[in-house]
Amino acid sequence: MYSHLKIFLFFLFLLPMLVTAQTRLKIHDAKENLPLAGANVSNKNTGEILVTDENGEVVSAFSFPLELQVSFVGYQTKNLILKNKNEIKIIYLEVEGKVLDNIIVRGFETNRSLLETPAAISYLSSAALESVSEVSIVPAINTIPGVRMEERSPGSYRINIRGSSLRAPFDVRNIKIYWNGIPFTEPGGNTPFNQLDQLNMGSVEVIKGPSGSIFGAGMGGVVAIRSRQASFNQRQAEVGYTVGSFGLRRFTTSLLLGGENSLISMHYADQQTDGYRDHSAFNRKTWELTGRFFPSDKREISASLFYSDLLYEIPGGLTRAQMEENPRQARPGNAFTQSSEASNASIDVETFMTVLSQDYRFSERFKNSTSVYAILSDFVNPFILDYKREAQQGFGGRTVWEYNTDFLQFPTQISFGGETQSRFAAARNYGNIGGRADTLNFDDELRTSQSMIFLQTTLQLPSNFILDLGLSYNALNYDIVRLVDATRNQGYDIKRKFDPVLAPRLALLKKLNPKHSVFGSIGYGFSPPTLEEVRTNEGSINLDINPEEGVNYELGIRGSLKGNRFTYDLTAFIFQLKETIVEFQSERGTALFRNAGQTDQKGVEVGLQYQLIADPTAWLSSLQLTTSYTYHHFRFNDYQRGEDDFSGNRLTGVSPHNIVVQLKAENPFGFYSNLQYNYTDSIPLNDANSVFADAYHLLMFRLGLRRHIAARWELDIYGGGDNLLDENYSLGNDLNAFGGRHFQPSYGRNFFGGIKLRHNF
Repeated sequence: MYSHLKIFLFFLFLLPMLVTAQTRLKIHDAKENLPLAGANVSNKNTGEILVTDENGEVVSAFSFPLELQVSFVGYQTKNLILKNKNEIKIIYLEVEGKVLDNIIVRGFETNRSLLETPAAISYLSSAALESVSEVSIVPAINTIPGVRMEERSPGSYRINIRGSSLRAPFDVRNIKIYWNGIPFTEPGGNTPFNQLDQLNMGSVEVIKGPSGSIFGAGMGGVVAIRSRQASFNQRQAEVGYTVGSFGLRRFTTSLLLGGENSLISMHYADQQTDGYRDHSAFNRKTWELTGRFFPSDKREISASLFYSDLLYEIPGGLTRAQMEENPRQARPGNAFTQSSEASNASIDVETFMTVLSQDYRFSERFKNSTSVYAILSDFVNPFILDYKREAQQGFGGRTVWEYNTDFLQFPTQISFGGETQSRFAAARNYGNIGGRADTLNFDDELRTSQSMIFLQTTLQLPSNFILDLGLSYNALNYDIVRLVDATRNQGYDIKRKFDPVLAPRLALLKKLNPKHSVFGSIGYGFSPPTLEEVRTNEGSINLDINPEEGVNYELGIRGSLKGNRFTYDLTAFIFQLKETIVEFQSERGTALFRNAGQTDQKGVEVGLQYQLIADPTAWLSSLQLTTSYTYHHFRFNDYQRGEDDFSGNRLTGVSPHNIVVQLKAENPFGFYSNLQYNYTDSIPLNDANSVFADAYHLLMFRLGLRRHIAARWELDIYGGGDNLLDENYSLGNDLNAFGGRHFQPSYGRNFFGGIKLRHNF
């Protein structure tokens, strides 16, 4: 009896400790702050695996310090160490972008899952963006079928979506880019994409094909970028440093402060490289501060400050013979022009931008999102033939009203709103003598304004059909006031007002079952000439060039199999384009533009992803194979220039076949790797199809160890290489180049390595 009493008193003494040892953890979605039911919580101390309930919770008698691995299908796996039970209340997981019904995309302002969006859309999460390279977004973007990103030299980017870079000698044209909800594309049509660092990109969403019904001009499509932002209750500081071949040096630091009612993110990046070629150095510094505030359940206010200081040298195009002789040389001079080095061919631009946004929910059915921005920039561009200076300022905004109702008993979402942009630039063009501004050639005041209003209706019809109807009204004006013209000794004012454009779109999706859907769409696209295509570097003003216009037909199917381990996304399209704008060069080498009649663009784009291994307890916990394939059959249909007939020729600058294969692996200890293979078929470099860039094979890899070294510290050590096969290739060719200077040789075999240190507090 006495012994039984001792046992009873002993357990009575332990009872408070047993009760307090029961720890409750909550697993939530980082973006929406919603509980995740069915998430796996692996206790690395004991090997026990728990599954969250319908409230996203697990309760267990954890022992501290506690090492956990938290995973959920469609989300990034998270490893963390907890010192005590009071250290953390909620664990937030970021979307991985693997499972289609978990990926919420902006789309045509519908904000639906990718599986329920009737459009050719691809999504890249932050993990996908940095899976291969810390220093360039090019490898990540090129995993998207139908999209090809080029880097003519460090900092000189082009993005080709279904042939959209045909008229982009530099910068990004013929697609619309948004950053944090505001148009990053200038109203004149150019996008200074190189001013953004990879650290300013938390996710990238690409809509392929004309999207004029709600986003305006651009035949290629839309790229929507969201910056890296803090999660709720996250408090993290990060610092990183990367070094590599050809003088690569990169320093980054981030601060993420997430509370219950506010999210603050700050990022700084400083990247430099000496470049592979002569006269191809690159130096970019970016600073970003973004805050999101939630004063009430109905209201969200966000603000961003962004600064970029970019300087990069332009090595210039080479002939095939020059590239084969020495691919690292810059463009040499001749009897008529200076060399790239002698002229200090380069771009030096500083930009400051501020963005203010508000989301307000008036009721469960009615809400509004409005963003406004202002931008200032100073642009200097010495070139072989001239020396350009521009002081630019602009402002604009976008508003979207959303109303959810029932129309004829069908759930209906109506989105309507508008967008406006204005830009003023004082632009002066001088002669270039030894890299210095010489005699003034012309002095212009440039005013550009673009505006649009749009209406989008989405109806959920019986039998799991979803119907999208969209229409926009678009206006664009250029006003060029020439104050000084050295050739005419007088000034003048030229206005180019384009006829307003109506851009409709119709799309229908059928959800076959919870994991598969098929869609079709018909959309009208248009793209007026950019300001740089109307007003050229040599001073001429081309008023005869007409806007591109065409109709795009799409049919797609996407879904997942094997318990979401295999996903597929297939799209076929036919795009009939009129008044296609193509680039050519004058004898001096100045980029000029003209209309080339009609083109027929047909293609198939395939994205496949298979999770070969997904076992958090195995030595190899994750093995994922991703494949993208693009087939583009693009032809000039009706294109005559003088006595030359190019009808039937392949479209200049477009590769017919592109294949990208990725193999990603992870293990519980923290090792990870990514091997990427890229095949690009031969590319015609002139309209006559007499010069081609050879096909090439690229192989790159990244290997790293991401590990907690203390309760609040995480270390990430990584290294990798690019162009492991040491291919001699040109990534970003000059089309229809005078004198055969088509080629911009890219990096040979190169390597990088770096370290990141994160502190959670």
